[in-house]
Amino acid sequence: MDVENNNNTIVPANKETQFAEKRKVICEENEDNQIKRLKNNDSPKQVVQRPPAQSPKKRLHNNHKPKQNKNETFMYGNYKQYYGKRILDKDFHDIRLDVFATQPQLFRDKQLLDIGCNSGHLSIQIVKQFEAKSLVGLDIDRSLTHDAQMAIVNIKRASNLSAVAAAGKFPYNVKFVHGNYVLEDDVLLEIERPQYDVILCLSVTKWIHLNFCDAGLKQAFRRMFLQLRPGGKLILEPQSFDTYKRRKKLTDKIRENYNSIQFKPEDFTAYLLGAEVGFASMELMGQPEHCNAGFKRPIQIFSKN
Repeated sequence: MDVENNNNTIVPANKETQFAEKRKVICEENEDNQIKRLKNNDSPKQVVQRPPAQSPKKRLHNNHKPKQNKNETFMYGNYKQYYGKRILDKDFHDIRLDVFATQPQLFRDKQLLDIGCNSGHLSIQIVKQFEAKSLVGLDIDRSLTHDAQMAIVNIKRASNLSAVAAAGKFPYNVKFVHGNYVLEDDVLLEIERPQYDVILCLSVTKWIHLNFCDAGLKQAFRRMFLQLRPGGKLILEPQSFDTYKRRKKLTDKIRENYNSIQFKPEDFTAYLLGAEVGFASMELMGQPEHCNAGFKRPIQIFSKN
């Protein structure tokens, strides 16, 4: 006798047993799957830690941000704790200020440019102590110039003076800017005009040299001369060539540049006084008596007619 299944389909009698066994297997499989699901539901759920949401702009920046090692970060001598090594006492007194104090008239009522100003500590002290008319601090490290500018902002807040009341006076006569003093092409020197009375280049020549070779440093010297007004002064504190060797392994490019250097620090004076630059004279301002021999560097004054 034929029977009907659940779908009202006629099933032959001789097939009923076969279909019954098949249904039994399917039911057993469904039961096993249900038990597995129940067990999984009873087990503790794992919380997936998702990274914080970021804006598309930030994600794009992070994806294209080049990786830097520690050496590359400080390849310009832009050490965050530089003044911690140069300062000798708890009052944050840079020993070079004692040398500058022998000729305070060089700074008084003068417009200054400080190349490689780092975090601006010495720049601020020079303006404050020697009553300079104004100072622009320049550094290739944006974070350092930001720190320097924030220091000025804090001094302004503490002074309780308005910009109008203190116009042209400290600290409103100091600013810090980010930039590379070495130009992309020598042709840009043609648009330079005198605008400063004094240019400070203190412990910077080595870093310009290692990163931009002889040509870059020579261009920087010519630019300094062009930016000085008649009678202007370049105050130069060059590092000796033996200190270059300790930094030549910072990057592959610096190692290559180091091996190509022919313009040595002992040649600087002749070059600055020669026809290619044009300073009229040089005098030794002094040499800081620092406890660290590496910082006992002569400070020179080059004068422009």
